[in-house]
Amino acid sequence: MSTHLPNRELTGDETGVDFETLQAVRRSEERFRLAAQAGRMFAYDWDAASGVAMLSGECVQILGVNEGTHLIGKQLLSIVHPDDRERLTSALAGLTPDKPCAQISHRIVHPDRGAIWVETSSRALFDGAGKTLRITGMVADITARKLAEIELALANDRLHLAMKAGTSVAWDWDVQSGRDSWFGDLQTMFGIPSNTYVGNVQDFRLRLHPEDRERVWKAVKDAMQSQRPYAAEFRILRPDGTVRWVAAQGKFYYLSDGEPERMLGIAVDMTERKGAEEALRRKEIELAEAQRLARVGSWQWDPESDTVIWSEELYRIVGRDPNLPAVSYSEHSQLYTAESWERLRHAVEEALQTGAPFELELEMIRADGTTRWLIARGETQHDGTGRVVRLHGTVQDITEHRLSQAALRESEERLRLAAQAGRMYAYEWDRATDVIRRSADFTHILGLASQPTVTTCQQMLTTVHPDDRAKVIAATEGCTPENPTCRIKYRVLRPDGSVVWLEKNARAFFDGKGAMVRMIGMIADITEQKLAEEVLSNLSRKLIEAQETERARIARDLHDDIGQRLALLSVTLEGMKNVAPDSKNEIANRVDELRKQILDISASVHALSHELHSSQLRHLGVVNAIRSFCMELSEQQKVAIDFVCKNAPGTVPPDISLCLFRVLQEALHNAVKHSGVSHFEVELCGTSEGVRLTVRDSGIGFDPEAAMKGGGLGLTSMRERLKLVDGELSIESQPTLGTVIHACVRLDLDLASVRAIGAVG
Repeated sequence: MSTHLPNRELTGDETGVDFETLQAVRRSEERFRLAAQAGRMFAYDWDAASGVAMLSGECVQILGVNEGTHLIGKQLLSIVHPDDRERLTSALAGLTPDKPCAQISHRIVHPDRGAIWVETSSRALFDGAGKTLRITGMVADITARKLAEIELALANDRLHLAMKAGTSVAWDWDVQSGRDSWFGDLQTMFGIPSNTYVGNVQDFRLRLHPEDRERVWKAVKDAMQSQRPYAAEFRILRPDGTVRWVAAQGKFYYLSDGEPERMLGIAVDMTERKGAEEALRRKEIELAEAQRLARVGSWQWDPESDTVIWSEELYRIVGRDPNLPAVSYSEHSQLYTAESWERLRHAVEEALQTGAPFELELEMIRADGTTRWLIARGETQHDGTGRVVRLHGTVQDITEHRLSQAALRESEERLRLAAQAGRMYAYEWDRATDVIRRSADFTHILGLASQPTVTTCQQMLTTVHPDDRAKVIAATEGCTPENPTCRIKYRVLRPDGSVVWLEKNARAFFDGKGAMVRMIGMIADITEQKLAEEVLSNLSRKLIEAQETERARIARDLHDDIGQRLALLSVTLEGMKNVAPDSKNEIANRVDELRKQILDISASVHALSHELHSSQLRHLGVVNAIRSFCMELSEQQKVAIDFVCKNAPGTVPPDISLCLFRVLQEALHNAVKHSGVSHFEVELCGTSEGVRLTVRDSGIGFDPEAAMKGGGLGLTSMRERLKLVDGELSIESQPTLGTVIHACVRLDLDLASVRAIGAVG
């Protein structure tokens, strides 16, 4: 049998058909032949009974067999690639009368071209019993198409891998229908748990960050209308609320009439890059802010091109417009004084030659004529051969620092002069080491010929007058984080035996746990002031003593003279009842009236006498005297006075008793007169150091400092009286918040019982 289909001239007599039909068949066969040649395909007809296959002539190109070779089915099957034989055999064997057609792609081993891809389309013919008679069909060379498909698949795989590695998503948008297909890392970018997604372009718009939506869609529309590539950076808002930054590029494709048909593109997730850019931007802002706060600018210089780069802060330091280029190194002589420029030039030349860094203090003259002091630092950068290729460094504005240093020197000099004039010195005490450091002026104040400026607290305590040590220690120990300052006056014994009065004003510093760590302060020599105060105090004492003497005399006169005479007058008038019997009733009435008046006068005189000089104070003690006075004043003024006595000492010296009594009189009289209330509290209390008298009311209150400055005689008198007995007066009062007056007087203490700790300057 021939290896190809017959291709000879037939006559109408041979076929039994008319000539026109025969010509039509011939034309059809010619078209088929041309199509087979153009499409690289051939026809085959396999007879099941003989097993012989008839092939058309184009099989030479595809199978590589010589035309005229007799081929049977097994020979044809041997040409099929071994990996595809079973699949092809199964497909042909599976043809049935119900499913007579099959189409399968497989490989054929060409003797010259190697494995080529073909697509076999077959149709089986069956007899009445369903037995296969023959199989006919077409075999087409699809090698080029198959290779293109493989290459496309590889390209798609590479695209998917690239998108996965780069966290990317590609899209295909059908503009006419709105259908939008996505594939890639959709989970990362959109939060979609899939690698593919088919939806509508509106789905994309809804996923855009609301703040970017209008801008991105405008970019899409502009690219569509201008037929230019599309590019945009925007944010995607995922369903879980996270935001992803995306950089997208795309291109529109158009129909012949110019209408947009589809858009293809790819979007790359750049969230990490944006985060890094934002972090870098924040670092740059922080660096610029740090340079601004520290007044430090940075610079770079390329010696070959004389290119200089300045930071923003350096522009501010120099006073130059940041929009202008930095001043080149060759023009730097215009920025500095001649002396500063010479030192800078020498340092730069040495750095270029030896690579040595430099640090200089320079004086700059700005364009506006002002002068700035700078610290310029620089170091070199080298290439691989060790050659200096760049200098970089910083410039720090220290103008304010220099001015503050000059001001500090002036202040210290003024302080030194003031300390000399005011006879004072400074000290600092470190509690942990007990070390005291003093300024140089302490020697002539303390009467020391020569002594180191460093000593200890315990050594200094030995120089404090024994009667004042406990007071000094208590003042130091009384400092707290809430009230860290103290002020105290005390005496110091000089080596020559003389006494000097000092006043310490100090401030304590504490750690986080509230423990004192150090104390600083000033010590002033107030000896002359104390002597003057003592003279004044003596004068005041004598004045008060004279006043008390006079009051005692007046009291005696009132009691012994006026009181007796008034009593006698009362008796005389009593006797008038027996005179003039005719007008006895009238005279008796008048005498009774006069008698009552005289008794009132006598009672007033008695009370006055008690105020001027209380005999109870002398005979019954301060507690009973105060109690009696409170009762008498309460009756006279029609007010309520509550007196409480707590742990009062059994014996109080007469001068202290008299002082407390006079303070009570003044305080209560003022309270009754000015407070606006009718209830008062008086408390006499013994303390560990002495005795304290307290007078309290809930009245209108007042400003104590303003009252003292206004020259209030009552307050001044109380304070001066207490000073005479080494006592203290404190007043707690505010407008509308009442008044509390404390009078505290120290009694003799056993100083040995006081723990000797603390500090004194």
